[in-house]
Amino acid sequence: MERVGPPGGWSTGLAEPEARSVQEISDRGRRLTYTWFDPPFRPEPPHSTQAYGICFTEAGMIVLGAGDFEGVRYVNLLAGGVEPGETLEDCLVREVMEEGCARVVESRYIGCQRVDDPEHPTGPWRYHQTRFWARVELLRWDPQHEIDERRLVRPEDFLATLSWGSAPSAAFILTAGLKVEAERGLR
Repeated sequence: MERVGPPGGWSTGLAEPEARSVQEISDRGRRLTYTWFDPPFRPEPPHSTQAYGICFTEAGMIVLGAGDFEGVRYVNLLAGGVEPGETLEDCLVREVMEEGCARVVESRYIGCQRVDDPEHPTGPWRYHQTRFWARVELLRWDPQHEIDERRLVRPEDFLATLSWGSAPSAAFILTAGLKVEAERGLR
């Protein structure tokens, strides 16, 4: 499957605002940096290569996907890579359907993180991953892709369930998602 990416794998030339958070980690011996940006900053493809959704059902449950990756059970937001010609919203809708067997009925951009991976095996990478709040309608569970389990979790269990729930961005995403949920309740 062809995915979009910044020229040469390194996103440059964007007027980024001040970051809300910078997290440096070591992943399998490689140094990675995750830098969080709040709206209105929104990098578009090819600078933004992925769309992730904190997906809420009408009952207020959050939909996560789980699968085995490199021998480890991993629980994540429904997400994936942008394909040529897709908008970020197109990517979100397609990935939520593929991974979660769910239909996006409404979405809102809530932020992004820049990933700096200077030691990537194929050369230095820098790209952005966008994050959305989404209202979803669950369909019959019929997994066809790498996600083999759909989990519905209460918001208070989200951080403990998400494989990377201790990352600062996980809390930012939850807070932003709950804020949209509260605003929707006022309509």
